[in-house]
Amino acid sequence: MVTVSMVMAVVAVSRHKLTFIDGLIIVMVIALSMGSDMLLCKQFSLYYIVSVEYRGWYSFWSCLLVFPSLAITFLKFAPRSRYAVMAYIAFYSLALTLFEIFIVVPYKISLYPKWKIIPWSPIVYILAFTLIYVYHEYLEKRITNSK
Repeated sequence: MVTVSMVMAVVAVSRHKLTFIDGLIIVMVIALSMGSDMLLCKQFSLYYIVSVEYRGWYSFWSCLLVFPSLAITFLKFAPRSRYAVMAYIAFYSLALTLFEIFIVVPYKISLYPKWKIIPWSPIVYILAFTLIYVYHEYLEKRITNSK
């Protein structure tokens, strides 16, 4: 999973160069994913990545590599139209939810003792991708207008 997300990010960055704003987004995504992982995985035990014993180690690498790679891939191919972006966010959320249902759960990449994929995963994905996109747009306006 780490390899696939990293390859997708490399392809995205090779097509569209990595910018300073992208670096800020990466830092934000790492901070948010580690913070939410601390609450949802460690504090409330809603899910575990791979197993209970190794949850800290795999969660760390997931937050450091997988989530920022997905965010950069998401941003680099995002459309400019607001309506197209809403459909794009819905598509990404649906695709990742289906990935959880058909790949993550059967292959035990993550264990879900208390987490319900439906409805929580799509809600979290929609919120996360909306936040990433809005923050990216905000940074682009603020940084490019200040030059």
